[in-house]
Amino acid sequence: MKKFIVFFILILAGTHIVTAQELDGLMKEVAKNEKAQRQVVDKAMLGTSMAQAQAQDPTGNLKSKMPSFMQKIDSIQVVTLEEDAPDTRNMVLNTLNSFKDDDTYSTLVRVKDGEDNVRIIAKRNGETVSDVYIFVMDEEDIVLVKMSGKLEQSDLEDIVKEQTKNKK
Repeated sequence: MKKFIVFFILILAGTHIVTAQELDGLMKEVAKNEKAQRQVVDKAMLGTSMAQAQAQDPTGNLKSKMPSFMQKIDSIQVVTLEEDAPDTRNMVLNTLNSFKDDDTYSTLVRVKDGEDNVRIIAKRNGETVSDVYIFVMDEEDIVLVKMSGKLEQSDLEDIVKEQTKNKK
């Protein structure tokens, strides 16, 4: 009986590791494409960029329109592929289609509108969210974003609003 319980726990732990590796691995695989661009922005760079943008805004509207969750982001990783790459597109679609939610990962939004695909997945760490993955694909482009920080449920709602407001 003890062996069965230990085996069951190992299977559950392995599933969580595979899921994490699956999403991060997907981003790494897309970044390997010679036409892909990858950018990592840490908290210091984010703060500097936001401060510069606000300083250059003569109306002052940018500061009031800045989503509150941006202050809680520690880093953003972005991978873009702007040229048609059918093999990469199929790999991304297959990975996302086979992705299953669990206790750690949950899909917040999944939209398919013609050739446009959007999926937002949150990685929970207890009561907080440590990572938010945003996958966007259209006829030509693939954009993968991973935002890391200590986010709350209200922040997730704001992220979803930000990502879906242009789709209306």
